[in-house]
Amino acid sequence: MDRIKESFDSLPIAACFFDKNGVVRLVNRRMLVIVNWLRKGDIQSLAEMQSALQSPPSNVICLDPRLRIYRFPDGKALRFAQEQITTKAGVRYTQVTAADVTEMIRKQDQMNAENAKLAEANARMRRLLAQMPEIIRQEETLAMKLRVHDDIGHCILAARRLLLRHTGQTEIRANAALWEQSISVLYRSGQITAQSEPLKAAKKRAGELGVRVLLTGDEPQTQRMCALSALAICECAANCVRHADGTELYVFFWRRPGCMDISLTNNGAAPKEKITEGGGLSMLRQRIEEAGGKMEVQSIPRFKLMLSLPEQEEAVHESNDR
Repeated sequence: MDRIKESFDSLPIAACFFDKNGVVRLVNRRMLVIVNWLRKGDIQSLAEMQSALQSPPSNVICLDPRLRIYRFPDGKALRFAQEQITTKAGVRYTQVTAADVTEMIRKQDQMNAENAKLAEANARMRRLLAQMPEIIRQEETLAMKLRVHDDIGHCILAARRLLLRHTGQTEIRANAALWEQSISVLYRSGQITAQSEPLKAAKKRAGELGVRVLLTGDEPQTQRMCALSALAICECAANCVRHADGTELYVFFWRRPGCMDISLTNNGAAPKEKITEGGGLSMLRQRIEEAGGKMEVQSIPRFKLMLSLPEQEEAVHESNDR
């Protein structure tokens, strides 16, 4: 009998048995520990066990009444089960067990948290897809502006060659037509982004993608610096959603003698490898460098875009050829 009791006590599950009258007949050591938490003093009957589970003390928390899962003071979660068993001799007993489901609940909570993150990511992806036509339109506008800038650069070189060679009126008129075409396209494209304040418009666009933009420091005052900052914010907000699964973009401005420094970071996942500049970052770099500024992309330990823009508006003067 002692050997049977010892084996019963060594079971990995808490268990006890009640006879047909509801009187406790056998209880192992694990169940005794649980009973001491549920009720002051021993439980002598099935009715007392059921009452203790229906109205547990304050230090025992019912996590799921339907499944009868409880959190005990030692941090473990136990699921109680009750069933009728009959011995070979035909004697009926009521078996009550308490199984440790702590790890199962931890994994379930972890899975629920991951599912919530996936649902949030899916919602943001849907917002991104809804905004994709506008993003593509603005990227195409930026690409058009860059092409126009290149065309104007070629026109300047062509005009200089014409003047040096003392070319005839026909070639000069043809070159002037190219100038008019480039300036007209540049003016129309400029009108697209001049409808609102650049920084305000950039924050609004980022918000539509699910990214909150937080600006700190001395914001730029000139239209050129605001426009370049807005382009950087739009590009970083799009990349924050696409690649980092982030929801916030942090933009910090600070002034140095003769220039404005800007850093952009986010709360998304860190890059897994060194960032390769694609179309958006490449076009942004070209715009920054055309304005006389500098741009640096940092990948480790986290993404960081650093810009340095000259404070004064720059003018390019061609020297007179003599």
